[in-house]
Amino acid sequence: MKQRWPWLLVPVLAFFLGLVLYSGLNRDPHHIELAEKNRPIPEFSLSELQQPEQKITRSQLLGKVTVINVWASWCASCKQELAVLGQIANSLKSANSLNKVQFYGLNYRDDRQAALNTLHRYSNPYQKNLYDPQGILALAMGVYGTPETWLIDANGVIRQRYAGEMTLEIWQQQFMPLLAQWAKAETP
Repeated sequence: MKQRWPWLLVPVLAFFLGLVLYSGLNRDPHHIELAEKNRPIPEFSLSELQQPEQKITRSQLLGKVTVINVWASWCASCKQELAVLGQIANSLKSANSLNKVQFYGLNYRDDRQAALNTLHRYSNPYQKNLYDPQGILALAMGVYGTPETWLIDANGVIRQRYAGEMTLEIWQQQFMPLLAQWAKAETP
């Protein structure tokens, strides 16, 4: 009887391990719970991608809503979404929202020249581009990978995050309602 006990434990453990793996694999990676939500964006000081002598800090984000798109030249989805991000940036500009909303890129673990070449080849929707070659800010923010899009309120607090390639539908469903809500709150 003592010899059977360890052998009975193996199938039971295998069953529970399979159950855990099955439940994890069936989750949508775009709907990862945002542990960082409602927390301030971490302090940082990074150079601007196109103007390395210019430093961008957390304090420069304050006072305006900021969209931060995490991207890299080695990320195929990031290249594809640049056109959509350009449409979003243009819609913000035409709606006269760019005086209230900043549209930034966060270039993640990338070579500066490769990133510049990508923006030149595909398009550059960003007002500014934070250059994070070691991924220090991205890690502090809780970035899982590229692409990701984050929405930071005017007080520097993280309010929304989407992991994956941005589409106009996702923008309209997940980001625009927050922007509209904040615009209403500011209207006298």
